Amino acid sequence: MRRLGISLGLVVTSAVFFRASAQEAKPSAGVADDFVSAGSAPPLPEPLAAALAGIRAESLAAHIAFLASPALEGRGLGSRGLDAAAEYAAASMALAGVPPLAAGYFQAVPLREVSGLAGEVTVETRQGGSVQTLTFASGEDCLLPEIPPQTLTAPVVFAGHGIREEKRGHDDYAGLDVRGKIVLVLRGVPGGEAWRDPEVASRYDARKPGERWEAKQETAGAAGAVAVLAAEGDDFANDVATRPRPTSFFLPLDAANDAPPVVRVSPAVARALLATVGLDTASAGTAKPRELPGVTATLRAAGTVRLTSSRNVFGLLAGSDPELRDEVVILGAHLDHLGRSGDLVHPGADDNASGVSAALEIARAFAWRPTRPRRTVAFAFWTGEEDGKLGSGYYVRHPLWPLARTRAYVNLDMIGHPWRPEELRKLVTEKGLPGADEFLAKVDPRAFTDPGLPLDAAHVEEALRWAGPAAGMTLYLDRTDGTHGGSDYRDFARARVPWVRFFGNFFPGYHEPGDTPANLDPAQVQRMARLAFATAWHLAER
Repeated sequence: MRRLGISLGLVVTSAVFFRASAQEAKPSAGVADDFVSAGSAPPLPEPLAAALAGIRAESLAAHIAFLASPALEGRGLGSRGLDAAAEYAAASMALAGVPPLAAGYFQAVPLREVSGLAGEVTVETRQGGSVQTLTFASGEDCLLPEIPPQTLTAPVVFAGHGIREEKRGHDDYAGLDVRGKIVLVLRGVPGGEAWRDPEVASRYDARKPGERWEAKQETAGAAGAVAVLAAEGDDFANDVATRPRPTSFFLPLDAANDAPPVVRVSPAVARALLATVGLDTASAGTAKPRELPGVTATLRAAGTVRLTSSRNVFGLLAGSDPELRDEVVILGAHLDHLGRSGDLVHPGADDNASGVSAALEIARAFAWRPTRPRRTVAFAFWTGEEDGKLGSGYYVRHPLWPLARTRAYVNLDMIGHPWRPEELRKLVTEKGLPGADEFLAKVDPRAFTDPGLPLDAAHVEEALRWAGPAAGMTLYLDRTDGTHGGSDYRDFARARVPWVRFFGNFFPGYHEPGDTPANLDPAQVQRMARLAFATAWHLAER
């Protein structure tokens, strides 16, 4: 899982078995209504209880051990290890009795592989009769994003922090015409108490570059900018020196990225641009956004492009109700991980052999039930999540089942590590939960999680409120639009398909060679898998 703007925003709801009302869910008026206590769930029907009990930690551990084994070499995109994982997922579904679509288990995902990316940013300043040209090389004073070879030249506009927040009365683009231009944007947020909100910080000032620039990139694109020069701080030089440089990367073949490329630039680049209007990086933070008269920038990216492809894996169980079986609930997990970095292998046990193992065992649990749910249930195993949600994005653009008849997408990613007691206490304290001490005394952090869900999907909320107690889990419902999410639910959210995000917790070995089967708890994967099964069952049955 590549976390792009994913905050562990958490929501927890009072325990109820079913919601009698079908009215649309809205953000809760009271904090207590955001917590779902495991409580004492009513007895489950025997076949359903047996299906939950049949999701065993031993079976999950066996899947994880294979998928994260040295033989699969980290399941990097374009590798034989990822191909082997795809074959394994298909074979496992076949053995469980989950059939493919008519065309088979695999959906080809066409890609472009770009290797040897190099380039530069050139700044040209024309003032009076003089012309000054400065060139900044990628890997020194700038870092090019993963883009195809191209050359782009445009005037430069200073757009402040690049933030447009109506509810805070702030718009850095007010009065600026940036259509067809390159915007220079500062890192972080404006000063003042109003900008210290954790949600704002996670959106605009996150530690990881991909997280802190994504929303600003989207805002710049909506304003018509063709590129973003993202001014970093004094830690940029260290970031450049320690940042691994991939020898190649992958892009979708069928879709151009409409978002303007974000080129991270050093303070030296920002100073050169701001000096043309008498500013520096310190004064610019409180200065009004403005045109930079006579200043243009040229972005040059060079590299070699090769056409290739990867595969999603897809199986489904037809629903039992003739009137509802044309609706589908999709449960998915990404197969890929980071592969090799020289001699180092990133096993990806938690990220995301844990989610894949859960999806495989949930598929078996559905297939082996004596009766099928009323709606169709599909199981998807995505390629290219770590490289930009390539597999799930391709599926959303080329669905194998109409999106209009997709009741919900349920995502499993990194479910092998539980919450810690101090994290749970911090959550309930920050949220101001009434009776926090009493609540904490009753909750085992290992049986707590924070599923993500849309703001306006009542049937998804209803399913989670039922599934939590059914699976013995206490929940905090994290209501968000999901469109900046860091896993494969993102493109479903952008297509307005209801979704659920199941995620465990980060741990020190995230995206490191230490993400091994020995460092996760199969019992935690089991708890999350049972919760996901119960959620998918409710969505498919009710």
